[in-house]
Amino acid sequence: MSVIDEWKKGTVCAAWNLKSLLKNPRTYLCMTMGFLLCFLLTDRTIELSRQFVTDVQIFEPFVWCFADSDSILFATLVLMLLLTELPRTDAPAAYMMFRASRTSWLIGQLFTVVAVSIGYTVFLLLSSMALCAGTTYLGNEWSETAMLLSFAPDNFEVALRVIRKTVKLTTPYDCTLHVCLLMTQYTLFLSALQLFLTVYKSKRTAVSVVLTVNVVAYLLIPARFMTWLNLDDQMRYVANLISAWLSPLQHATYIMHNFGYDYLPRLWVTYVMMGSLTILLFVASFVVLRVRGISFSGGNEYE
Repeated sequence: MSVIDEWKKGTVCAAWNLKSLLKNPRTYLCMTMGFLLCFLLTDRTIELSRQFVTDVQIFEPFVWCFADSDSILFATLVLMLLLTELPRTDAPAAYMMFRASRTSWLIGQLFTVVAVSIGYTVFLLLSSMALCAGTTYLGNEWSETAMLLSFAPDNFEVALRVIRKTVKLTTPYDCTLHVCLLMTQYTLFLSALQLFLTVYKSKRTAVSVVLTVNVVAYLLIPARFMTWLNLDDQMRYVANLISAWLSPLQHATYIMHNFGYDYLPRLWVTYVMMGSLTILLFVASFVVLRVRGISFSGGNEYE
């Protein structure tokens, strides 16, 4: 079978996966919870904008909400409701692999997780934009609301840190693009890890490990480093460095990057590191699948 045929059959497998997800109630539960998460995260921003009768740049609520590690983690855990369904290891999936090939099946899984990860990120972006409709504008400049946030550090800590780091160094469009790429890349990393462990061991093991990675990533934040290592406030920068370089979740956090005046990882370093690791996991999945195959379970009602 030629490479072109493999990729064509891979797209068929991906289309079948996506069609089955549209029949799965978890998809709509995931979308509902994602929208509610955006509502909870943008509520204070909208309240401040209405209180002082100021507009916000249309992408600012998304940036202020998802430039923070906790928000990214919560959004990822919501998506895990859907990602735990992938890859399908039921009888119809076994038949699909038999009719196509192992390579085509794996290519289909790759296309599926890429589509789901990008689609989910875009959905969160659109949800944030919809929730702030009526008080937004499209200009590529930071708003007056961004300036007001600098006077409310207690209630808008994340937004304040974003403003301090980026308002003079970037634009809303550029910042939004990087936040979307970082979130999508973190999701793809988790998807690649889950796929590899499913092929290598089992889906139960894969889900357990991915959830463990999320928990460990949540624990590897500067505040907890300072508590464990018994550091004072003067050592906060060291804790930031350790957390930023070791935690995949911190790599997905926009404000934990170097913007020209510290030793945190630069954005391109994160893209190279996380992208390379994700590709290696997909390649390892292909090697294991070719050598050992995969164990399939019984039927699935979402066909």
